[in-house]
Amino acid sequence: ARLAQLRLASQALTAELEPADQSALVTFDTVVSLPCPLSTSRSCVGAALNAATPQRETALVDGVFVGMAVGESEVGRSLLMVFSDGLDTVSFLNAERVLDLGRRSDVVVYPVTSKGARPDFLDDLASLTGGRLHEVDARSDLSATFRSILEEFRHRYLVTYTPRGVPRGGWHKLDVSVNRPGVSVRARPGYQGR
Repeated sequence: ARLAQLRLASQALTAELEPADQSALVTFDTVVSLPCPLSTSRSCVGAALNAATPQRETALVDGVFVGMAVGESEVGRSLLMVFSDGLDTVSFLNAERVLDLGRRSDVVVYPVTSKGARPDFLDDLASLTGGRLHEVDARSDLSATFRSILEEFRHRYLVTYTPRGVPRGGWHKLDVSVNRPGVSVRARPGYQGR
């Protein structure tokens, strides 16, 4: 049932993409695969999901790492939506390594997980990258969730500044706020100096 929902939601999402938008698909179970590299073609993702057959094991951390690497191959901010129950059973990489990549990456991660699962890894990754974790249940409209994530991502602002008087390397905490009632800010909690 979940796979059927995912197939429908991916169709709804790709229908919302602009002609120049690129999409890709990374699948993960016991193996992480890239059946659809970044492309403006809309047919690959649907065909790959239609051919997908879920396995028992899940390499979630490895799959997210590959997804972030694919997103990093593009110039500018990239959106990574991760659809998972949040459990990892066979990843080779450890979660901290992928969280570290999230600190340095231009990829914004929006995990979509089963209600109540609230996996720390995905919650932390969303927070570090400026995304937000969405919890869904069997009755949730996954298509609406995917479209709302895309809409939120499209209405982001990019704020830049040049820090002075701080060491170049290491993690630097940031607080972003606005002086306007009723407005909320979702931003990365800091940046990794290089």
